[in-house]
Amino acid sequence: AKKDVAMLAGRLNYFVSLGLDQVYSASFDWAKRYYEDAKYYYEKKDYFTSFGCANYGYGILDGILLAEQKYK
Repeated sequence: AKKDVAMLAGRLNYFVSLGLDQVYSASFDWAKRYYEDAKYYYEKKDYFTSFGCANYGYGILDGILLAEQKYK
């Protein structure tokens, strides 16, 4: 779960660096909320839920990056 939370943080930063957070603001907001949830559950030692939240957020951003052909 720790690795997945860190991966989502990196993906959020990459998304911002491309300016896609402005273009897809609602989706970006959802991904940020999943990131915050993932961190919260990780701190509570609920690693399964943390892992799930991180992957939902990651999936939102990756879907957009794939559609935009900016996957890295």
